Amino acid sequence: MGIQLKKGERFNLSKTSPNLTKVAIALGWEIATELSLSNSNPQSCDIDASVFALGADGKIPDERYFVFYNNSQSPDGAIAHSGDNQTGQTQGDDETIYVDLEKVTAAVEEIVFVVTIHDAQAKHQNFSQIRNAFIRLYDRETDSELARYDLTEAFSEETAVEFGRLYKKDAAWRFQAVGQGYKAGLQSFVDKYHSEIKPEEKTLEAPKVKKVELPKLEMPEASGKIQKGMAIKLEKTGDSHKINLSKSGSSELLAVHANLDWEEVQNRGRFSEKFLGVKGTPDLDLGCMYEMANGEKGVIQPLGKCFGSKMSSPYIFLDKDDRTGATEGENMYIFRPDLIKRVMFFGFIYAGVRDFKTVRGRMLFKISNGEEVYLELDNPDSNRNFCAAAMIEKIGSQIVILKEERYFRGHEEADRYYGFGFNWYADTK
Repeated sequence: MGIQLKKGERFNLSKTSPNLTKVAIALGWEIATELSLSNSNPQSCDIDASVFALGADGKIPDERYFVFYNNSQSPDGAIAHSGDNQTGQTQGDDETIYVDLEKVTAAVEEIVFVVTIHDAQAKHQNFSQIRNAFIRLYDRETDSELARYDLTEAFSEETAVEFGRLYKKDAAWRFQAVGQGYKAGLQSFVDKYHSEIKPEEKTLEAPKVKKVELPKLEMPEASGKIQKGMAIKLEKTGDSHKINLSKSGSSELLAVHANLDWEEVQNRGRFSEKFLGVKGTPDLDLGCMYEMANGEKGVIQPLGKCFGSKMSSPYIFLDKDDRTGATEGENMYIFRPDLIKRVMFFGFIYAGVRDFKTVRGRMLFKISNGEEVYLELDNPDSNRNFCAAAMIEKIGSQIVILKEERYFRGHEEADRYYGFGFNWYADTK
């Protein structure tokens, strides 16, 4: 049994558990069953736990240190979100934040945990309708509870609560039970803890690079119009092509332009539309899972509107979400391939068809030094809507484009195969 904290009390984790490295901060709550008919259905009360990792100035040093349901992991890998519980109907913990204290970057001195009611104003909800809310800390390796704070304050109008905070003092990690209520939403915390940061200041622990004029790349032609005599085709899984960064003239200016386009190749028929729920225009997404040379990892894709960044780490950017494939498809750019370790490009069927057998997918890579590489997704598996299409790896002074074409039943299964180690949850566009 851990220490029972009251509002405002503090607890020294490093003193009580000097060998503690992996801690979990679990939050739980219950929806009041006696809500009147004038209020929203209690089943629809969606409460979100979010985390702000702050620097010495009380601001997040990078927008990716705001960890919540649409950004499940901090760039240093120290903070991870368990996922979005939209009902609060589970027994015990509802949402959990995992913190690896050894991985917390030196730029972070405080980690703040907040809980907000999603769409509270529209649904006429507040924390007076919440019961038995708590935050507790436990050792992930032993599952032993270290400290617990039960929210006993009566909130009549508040829609957000700053529950607690982990902070460093004299090289020791401590926890404080805050319990401060606000009549506000998640955006108010974003405004409080976020400040505009110049692009060149956003990367933590990344190699220092001078600001450069990024290359302008022309859109690739539709894949069906590739001049095969000029472009290099990767025929089968495992085929690769090497590009020497040192021969680009300026490695900082070399960029990679990846394009995914597709077209429907067979009539699905009325049976598929009526009984299998497969109908409409095929909607494929281009995305990637990336790992930088400095250890930073992430995912870029239309789901969750994670489009990356042109001017700050990871220097990988998705231009848009093409829901038809009728134009030039979707385009992704790697502006600093010299900073990557690996980038796995994938195609994901969001809607319209069941698998890649009913669409003809193609990827074209245009390098800013004039080289072109393309591949076709021509050996699909049934009932698998996720294709790991290609991998780009940096090996020494070269980048290697490799045809993968491996099919999976979703992001998580593919992640397990490639070992990126992300925490996945359901999302929509």
